[in-house]
Amino acid sequence: MTKTPSWLGLALAACLLFANGVAPVYAQETIRPEVIVPLQQAQELNKQNKHVEALARFSALDALTTANPLEVFTIERLRAVVHMAAGDSAAAGKALEKALQTERGALVDRLALMEHLVLIQYRAKNYPDAAHWAQRYFTLGGQREQFRQLQGQALYLSGQLQPAVDILQPRLAAELAAGRVPEEVDIRLLASALHQLKNMPAYVSTLETLVRYYPKPQVWAELLLRITQRKDFPAYLDIDLRRLMQHTGAVMTMADAIEHAQLAISAGYPSEARKVLDLAKLSTTADGPEEGIKFNALLAEASRLKQEDDKLLPQLDAQLAKAKDGNPSVNMGLNLALGGQASRGAALIAQGIEKGGLRQPQAARLRLAYAHYLAEQKEQARDVFQMLNGNTAEALLARLWLLHLQSKS
Repeated sequence: MTKTPSWLGLALAACLLFANGVAPVYAQETIRPEVIVPLQQAQELNKQNKHVEALARFSALDALTTANPLEVFTIERLRAVVHMAAGDSAAAGKALEKALQTERGALVDRLALMEHLVLIQYRAKNYPDAAHWAQRYFTLGGQREQFRQLQGQALYLSGQLQPAVDILQPRLAAELAAGRVPEEVDIRLLASALHQLKNMPAYVSTLETLVRYYPKPQVWAELLLRITQRKDFPAYLDIDLRRLMQHTGAVMTMADAIEHAQLAISAGYPSEARKVLDLAKLSTTADGPEEGIKFNALLAEASRLKQEDDKLLPQLDAQLAKAKDGNPSVNMGLNLALGGQASRGAALIAQGIEKGGLRQPQAARLRLAYAHYLAEQKEQARDVFQMLNGNTAEALLARLWLLHLQSKS
């Protein structure tokens, strides 16, 4: 057995373990002098930043047709080091693959090489290869979670959607269970994969996680659009959904504002319609002359109806006292809250709920929470939202409001 001198350094350290009997199955393999000398020369030249000259020393090694697997591992590992130093990561990646395919080297050493290879392939956008070597890494006992993330991303980017979900979904669940904030890119890739796989329940659930930690208007718009497409979503809650759209920034166009304002006027809330249109006027533009005319007409109508409502305010208490049930108190309370008297409005809605006889009791509680929100009574709003649970549409909206409140806290 040829004794490999210590001056070959770290580049050969793992290989020496096999020659010294740590892995007896390879004990017959040695590194011959005709391999050691060029490697020594290449390593010394590489230390001097003479990378071209260092790579030239591998010509003699490439001519060896009888190189054993241990020698191949040693040669290719050092070749990778030199290529990396020379800035040629693609060539370094090829060398690392050849080295790892020999299955030589100490396990800890091979895992370290796989980490380098995964990073090289990922940065080169060779996503299938990056995913393959990441899987080999974990199969052999690799532990670094960074490479689980890279594996999931590489699988997605190479079009392997279900395998990507199988990696990213448990990873997201583990992050949430541990109380850590998941990375945005992981949630987005998972959501995209689920959408392409047409797994809508999981897709919507992932969007909810995304708006919880990264509440961007575009994501809210997509999430709330999915809610409107549910066949079991009742029409009487459309306006409540529009309110959530407004406060999350999901109202993107003047057409959105017009639809919201029309719903508000139909429901008897001209103050809300006026406010929505005023905000839209500042942040959007009409998509053509017809939309502009429609917008202005609706704004004028909302203003006129609001003036009429304001004239009736002095008679409000007397009217509510005559009511046989709590419905007028809920409606008028919400109207007051939308018109800028949120605290008074919340109190009226609460009175209406207590009086009873409501047509839509769960919707009334949802609107009570909204009135508290408008009054900046966030804790009271949260408490009422949390009371709405189960599988109802009101409970769904309440859960989304809680996500919004959590993202704002």
